[in-house]
Amino acid sequence: MGDNDKVIKSVTYWIKYILAGVAVAFFYLLLWSESGASVSLRQWISHRLFVPTPQQPVENQTNIAALQTNSYATAISRSAPAVVFIQTVGKGTLQKNPNPTSIEDQYLVNVGLSVGSGVIVDSRGYVVTNYHVIRDAKSIKVQLSDGRQKIATVIGSDPFTDLALLFIDLDNLPTPIVNIDREVRTGDVVFAVGNPYGQFDQTVTMGIVSATRSTQLDLPFYQIDAAIHPGNSGGALINAYGEIIGITAQQLAAQGQSAAQTGIGFSIPYPVVQYIVEDLMDDGKINRGWAGFTGSRLNERGHEVYAPDNIENGIGFLVTEVEPNGPADIAGLQKGDFVSKINGKTIHSFNFVVQLMSRTRPGDSVNFEIYREKQPLKVTVVFGESPQ
Repeated sequence: MGDNDKVIKSVTYWIKYILAGVAVAFFYLLLWSESGASVSLRQWISHRLFVPTPQQPVENQTNIAALQTNSYATAISRSAPAVVFIQTVGKGTLQKNPNPTSIEDQYLVNVGLSVGSGVIVDSRGYVVTNYHVIRDAKSIKVQLSDGRQKIATVIGSDPFTDLALLFIDLDNLPTPIVNIDREVRTGDVVFAVGNPYGQFDQTVTMGIVSATRSTQLDLPFYQIDAAIHPGNSGGALINAYGEIIGITAQQLAAQGQSAAQTGIGFSIPYPVVQYIVEDLMDDGKINRGWAGFTGSRLNERGHEVYAPDNIENGIGFLVTEVEPNGPADIAGLQKGDFVSKINGKTIHSFNFVVQLMSRTRPGDSVNFEIYREKQPLKVTVVFGESPQ
């Protein structure tokens, strides 16, 4: 073999190795490397070797858009105009100034200003609010959502339910939407409408009904987690349909906490409000019957324990407390009794119990069909006068 052949063979040998190395480097860059050049190379090849599949349109685009723009504004606007701002002036006080700066600064004067909210419940000029909002007031000013103002007169009040009825002499007054046939249930979305702190225009806070309960002495209420700030007391509690279901009362404040931190507020059911308003319209006084027991709705587990098998879940309520020597106690009603019917009517909702109990007068007889340890009994309670 001549020298030229050796040179050619050697060059060919190195070219093969160089080409092999280039091929290995190319495939490494193409398949494994994450460098910018490699990513660009892969994109360039894929755009020329593959035909992209057209993206299918997303179904139900209209429904998705509707969910994204969902609002309760229209519902709230059905009843919110009936909510008013209330400002009261009470008895002023004079206190000695602990840090006077001059002889004219020896005393501090408190004019007794207080604020709250109310709801126009009758277009003739009747406004309901909390009793604690107008208690000891010497003057009460009501301002409507449209800006009109009027000095109100007190028709009557009921400290027991914390309600008071006012009157303003104005025309064309808005009233809330009322539907007492719609049951209020735990978990329902609700809105508290009022005028917080007297420094803001009408505002709305949102929450749910945390519980429907009864306190002692037959006073039912809704527990809610919608914020009730100072100044909101006496405002409207509205459901998701824009219907008024209660009057906001106050928020629980634990020791060392503000009320806003607890998330526990209370509202007076509207059937109770209607009864109180009707009574106060008559003569400014309340004529309320008293049964002397409290009750509570049962969950599915509780229903299995206290109700007989032939009564479906959701019907009736459990007697949780009986006032000693009260009308229910005298009639023989006991703690732990399951009540399925009142005056022959099956109890399907909390509202039914609220309406009946709030409209019963002293001396009225009410028939209860109960189950004690799942055995049927009948008890007749003669309502007495409500303790003060």
